[in-house]
This record gives sequence, structure tokens and C-alpha cells, in this order.
Amino acid sequence: MIQALLFDLDGTLLDSRDAVIDAVAYTAQRYAPGHFSRQDLLARFGESFDDFLAAVAEVAGMPDKKEVLASYFAYVREHHEQHVKLFPYVREGLEKLQAAGYELAIVTNKQREFALAGLELAGIAQRFAAIVTVDDVSQGKPSAEPVEKALAELGKRPEQAMMIGDSRYDVLAAAEAKVASVVLEWYGAEGWTSSTPDYRYADFQAFVTDLLAVNIQERS
Repeated sequence: MIQALLFDLDGTLLDSRDAVIDAVAYTAQRYAPGHFSRQDLLARFGESFDDFLAAVAEVAGMPDKKEVLASYFAYVREHHEQHVKLFPYVREGLEKLQAAGYELAIVTNKQREFALAGLELAGIAQRFAAIVTVDDVSQGKPSAEPVEKALAELGKRPEQAMMIGDSRYDVLAAAEAKVASVVLEWYGAEGWTSSTPDYRYADFQAFVTDLLAVNIQERS
């Protein structure tokens, strides 16, 4: 029986894809002008930002990523309110899942500072028993490490959990950790090739409705 639900943040609970892309586009254009199109950045959405920083720094011929990172952080802080818009039904859905007995966690490639600020501003921070960010692990998703860390903090086995995200990085991390994967297709259906989610839903309400129906059946 599934007992724990591990959620990605950007593009899954928060409708922040455009805001995140704007921040990385600003950073890329400043240090590596002309090398990363918006389409390139969309394709990389969900990856560890450290990996993206490394790619920008390499193109820019900068062995030290600190300046690039500082520029990105400054931009995000200035525009942070754009990053904290909840998708429809997320607040109500999380409340229902928690009331049904599920333990909830965040597993994100976002930096801890911005993840915590976003959760607080969105008013949902109190719902999560564990919050694992890219700052808490040596490797972000698609590595299994963030998922495994969340499982350890919750005291759950892989078969007791689901990873809910929106990108291939979530699906790959879940598969590596031997956890079931769910994709919310807020931005439209993706053509899955190298990685395939176990379950796909158009929105959060459809996922919650389906999961609660299964939960009731299993407990009856």
C-alpha cells in the first residue's frame, strides 16, 4: 500500500515554469549569449540547476560558477513572487491526501532557500513531513539520491512511496530509487521515449481523485 507521496515543486505544485525559464534565460544570456535558446531551456526544465550552471560556465570559459550562481540568485530574489503561484486544486488536494493518512514530502532540484520561501508564501509548507532540496544532496534528480533521502526521513520503503513530478528527471529518479512515478501533464502531454512514467494525469484533481478512490478500496 502506498503510504508516502513525494512531490516535485516547480511545474508540479507551483505553476512556475515560465518564471524559472525566465531566470535561467537571463543568466544564460548574460554569461553565454546566443548559446541557449528558450527551447533548449524548456527541454532542460527540471534538471539540477548545478548541472545547468556548469554548462553555462563551460560555454563562458569560467572555471568558477560562483558569479553565475550569484547572478541567478539575485534575479530570482527580485522576481520571487512570480514563482509561487499554486496550480488549481493543489491546496485542497494536499489537505485531502494528508487527511486520508498519506505522508507528504517535497523532493526538488530547487535550492533550499527558494523552495522554503515558495512553500511558505504559497501557504502549504506545513503539509510536508520532509523537504529535500538540491542543497541537501550531492546529486540532484535524475539521481536517486534525493528520493532515497526523502524515504529515509519518512522511514518508508520504496514500494510504499510514489514520486509525483512533471519531467523526465522525476521519472528517472523514481525509477532509479525503485519508486512508482506519476507525471502531472499541466503543460500538455509529452512524448515519453527513454523514460516512461507509471501513471499520467492531466491535473492534480484527477490524480487526487483517483488515488483516494484506490485508497478507500484498499482499506475497505
